[in-house]
Amino acid sequence: MRILAPMVVSIGGLVMLRLLGPDFIDQRTIRELLLPLGDYAPVAYVGFLAIRPLTLLPGQVLTAVGGMMFGTLAATLYSLTGSFLSATLLYFLARKLGTRPMQRLAGRKYPALAKAARRHDFQFTFLACINPLCPTDIMLAAGAASGARFWPSVAGVVLGTIPGTFLTAQFGSGLAQGRTVMTAVSAAGMIISLVLGVVFGRRFYKEINEAPEEPLATEPEISNAAAGGKVPLTTP
Repeated sequence: MRILAPMVVSIGGLVMLRLLGPDFIDQRTIRELLLPLGDYAPVAYVGFLAIRPLTLLPGQVLTAVGGMMFGTLAATLYSLTGSFLSATLLYFLARKLGTRPMQRLAGRKYPALAKAARRHDFQFTFLACINPLCPTDIMLAAGAASGARFWPSVAGVVLGTIPGTFLTAQFGSGLAQGRTVMTAVSAAGMIISLVLGVVFGRRFYKEINEAPEEPLATEPEISNAAAGGKVPLTTP
């Protein structure tokens, strides 16, 4: 619920704003606000999405706003580009910071989380993205810090993001255009995507949750192993 609540509140706020002030959340009005940016509006949008993990803002909300501004197809393309850039930034940032931040965040479940990320790098990030309840940024950072490969991990992020990105962009576009049917269909698709993500992700959740808690590696052990090209996840 802590993961889902910010997204639900934000999306719900956009819906309420549309109902209470239809002249404000209108696609034509929003585009007029973007006129000063000219052709750089998409560039600014993609650039903000690229640094989104540093802002801690939910990606679904930004995608919905993109649908309001640019329409479904354009917002989907821009959002996927931003997802690739943000995943790349987060991956190398996590590799640079190492395992200690993720160990502090995940506690004694980190060894199991990191093991699953290394073993199933593509599937791990793919299922993390296709399931809106899963903290995608944390999962990608955990995989990167534990040695998961770059291209499979980032490819999983981008491909796993496609269904939710399209539906959320369509939801925002339908909301801004006042198309009730389109908005309702998109909302239903987002719920179905959530359910399917939970179903397909059970294997990884079970592997992580049922793994015995293990003692974490100390900082000297991590540094010594990193020098040898390996990063330990537990103490001997």
